[in-house]
Amino acid sequence: MKTFDDSAYYDKIKKLNITHYTGEIPYYANASFRRVEEKIVRSLKTNSKILDLGCGSGRFSIGASKFVGSVTGLDITPSAIEASNNRAGNLGISNTSFIVGDMTKIPFEDNTFDYVFCPRFSINAVATLSQRQKAINEMIRVVRPGGKIFIESFNNLYLGRGPLFLLQNLSRDVWRYFKIILNRLSRKEYSGLLPGDIVYKANKVTNASVGYAHLPTIFELRKSIPLSIPHIFYSIPQIMGRNKFDIFKYFRYSIWIFLSKPN
Repeated sequence: MKTFDDSAYYDKIKKLNITHYTGEIPYYANASFRRVEEKIVRSLKTNSKILDLGCGSGRFSIGASKFVGSVTGLDITPSAIEASNNRAGNLGISNTSFIVGDMTKIPFEDNTFDYVFCPRFSINAVATLSQRQKAINEMIRVVRPGGKIFIESFNNLYLGRGPLFLLQNLSRDVWRYFKIILNRLSRKEYSGLLPGDIVYKANKVTNASVGYAHLPTIFELRKSIPLSIPHIFYSIPQIMGRNKFDIFKYFRYSIWIFLSKPN
């Protein structure tokens, strides 16, 4: 008997998140372009072609469209793509396009985009390490040689709520690892959440269903990136220029990863 079905788990979480994000469209349809995102986008070539993964209701795509040549948004939620197209149309924006798709199977040819963005924790909605690795490999495939990929991730080592909160997270994950090992030894199928996974209540729209996210550590993020791809981890204060060296970088709420595809 299989002790864990990776594909089935991924499909289950994907369906859960489609329902969740459908319910949160009213909020994200009006969400704004963040200062850290604008800071990065302003540093890019003005005629560049960008792919926005996990685009939702077009928040990042529409914000970035003011500074680059074109932006293509991709999301697994059909109603979010509909909202993105409506929002861009209402604003008279013509250099954006939006399609339904899965970032583990990006529907574009190799070397199509100058830059790929996966902001605001979209990578954390991808269940299982193997699927996240697949998503990052897909990003590398569709970006042009010399291009860059920008990924923002939650951080399981976040200390903002105090060391007790961090210890609770780590002890929860240790217990899950223990249960997984016990199931393997007894040849039973494990059906619980994986270490680092959370199911959370929607707090932006009333009555929206629960959502799923994976909270990785910096060590797991490194494991998700191919060894041949140069990459640097940044905190938001570093990107914004407030701290050149940030001693708290690996304990902040989020971590940005800048990857460069070799020529």
